[in-house]
Amino acid sequence: MGFAMPSSPFLKRGMRVSGIYLCAVALTLFLVGPYLWMVISSVSPERELISTPPHWFPEEPTLERYKGLIGTVQFKRALFNSLVITSLTVVVTLLFGSLAAYASARFSFRGRTQFLFSVLVTQMLPRAAIIIPLYVILGSCGLRDSRLGLIIVYTGFFLPVVIWILRSYFITIPTEIEEAAIVDGCSRVRTLFQVILPLAKPALFATGAYAFLSAWNEFFFALILTSYKAKTLTVLTTEFSTQGGIDYGMMTTAGVLGSLIPIVLALLFQKYVVKGLTAGWT
Repeated sequence: MGFAMPSSPFLKRGMRVSGIYLCAVALTLFLVGPYLWMVISSVSPERELISTPPHWFPEEPTLERYKGLIGTVQFKRALFNSLVITSLTVVVTLLFGSLAAYASARFSFRGRTQFLFSVLVTQMLPRAAIIIPLYVILGSCGLRDSRLGLIIVYTGFFLPVVIWILRSYFITIPTEIEEAAIVDGCSRVRTLFQVILPLAKPALFATGAYAFLSAWNEFFFALILTSYKAKTLTVLTTEFSTQGGIDYGMMTTAGVLGSLIPIVLALLFQKYVVKGLTAGWT
């Protein structure tokens, strides 16, 4: 007992650290496990996908599905549509979001509180409640099954979150910086684009990442509002499930290919995204 007492604080600390590591490992497996299984399934032969018990690792891995899918016109068109729609959605939301966030953060005007509240309320609307009006409106405007139609819809849904994140960050920037720029002869617009936005790069990366991932992974609107020309990767993935059965191999292959671009961007801009999401709330 005499030897155990002095070391008890170290034992408690070691147990606490071990518990933290175990929780981290368990959480990592919970989050990464499904994706790893999707990758394994995409390179597994068909007979191993439906075998019982399941094969945790393929005995004869194959890349034939990747070669076949990448070479199809449908995949190339869906990938192009996803890239165009997502990229333009990010640009438009950042442009209008920056203007609205800056105005609400720096100017006092009648109805500002109501404006911010109404922006937040739009996020509470279920998508199923407005899909029919959107379908009719886009059809009457000739924008159904078009990239422009999806860009407009995505911008309307993702813009509120972009405004709130950017506004929270703009508030943390000292007004003295803007006053100095105005004294030097800069207009409000020039001050925003040449002074404030460069200082708000972390927030722009964070909101840009949010808009990109949201638009890239969006499925509901893309499924209802497109049929052929503007079909995205998320919709294409579901086409491997038909009444005749489910092609798990091709579905997982499409899922892996569709996830590569978001994963690469997340790894490249992870530092900026974390900084942008946390700085505005400190």
